[in-house]
Amino acid sequence: MISLIKKKGINPQDKSTLYFPQWTRVSTVNETQLAKRMARGSTFSVGEINGVFADFPQSIIDELLNGNAVSIDGLGTFKLKVSGKSQKEKKDVTSAGAKISVVFEPAAELTSRLNDEKEFRFVEVPTAEGEQDADDEEGPSDGGGDTSGDGSDQTGGGTTPPSGGGGVDQN
Repeated sequence: MISLIKKKGINPQDKSTLYFPQWTRVSTVNETQLAKRMARGSTFSVGEINGVFADFPQSIIDELLNGNAVSIDGLGTFKLKVSGKSQKEKKDVTSAGAKISVVFEPAAELTSRLNDEKEFRFVEVPTAEGEQDADDEEGPSDGGGDTSGDGSDQTGGGTTPPSGGGGVDQN
C-alpha cells in the first residue's frame, strides 16, 4: 500500500495555501531483505540472489563505460548524461569540463502499475520540531510513516504543489 502525506504548499499564482498528496517513505528495504522476499517465490537461494545483487552495480557501470544503455525489462533503463560548458569553437570542447551523471528512465510498465495502485493510506509525519502540523484537519495518525523526527526529507518531491493544486507529485 502506498503511503502519502497531505503536503502544504503555496499556489504560485495567488500565493494561497494549497494541500496536495505526496509520497512518503515508510522504510528502506536493503538487498538482504529484498533477496529474502525474492527467494520465497523462486528456486534461487537468498545467497545466490545476494550474489547477483553484489555484481549488479559493477555490471551496470561496466556497460555504461562501454557506451551502452542498460535496459532491465519491467524496471527501466540506465543511461549516461553528459553536461559541460558550451564553447564557441569545436576544438575548445574537451572532456576536462564534462560532468557525467546517470539517468534512470523507469519502464512504462513500472509507472503504469504504480499509477494503477488504488490503495493509499494517508500518514502523519512529525514536523522538524517533532510536532504535527497545526493546520492538519486529520485526527490521530493511522500508523506507518517514518516518525524518526530526525528532520530528514522523507518525501518524494518539492514543496510547491503541481499547477492546478491536484494530482500526485511525481518528483
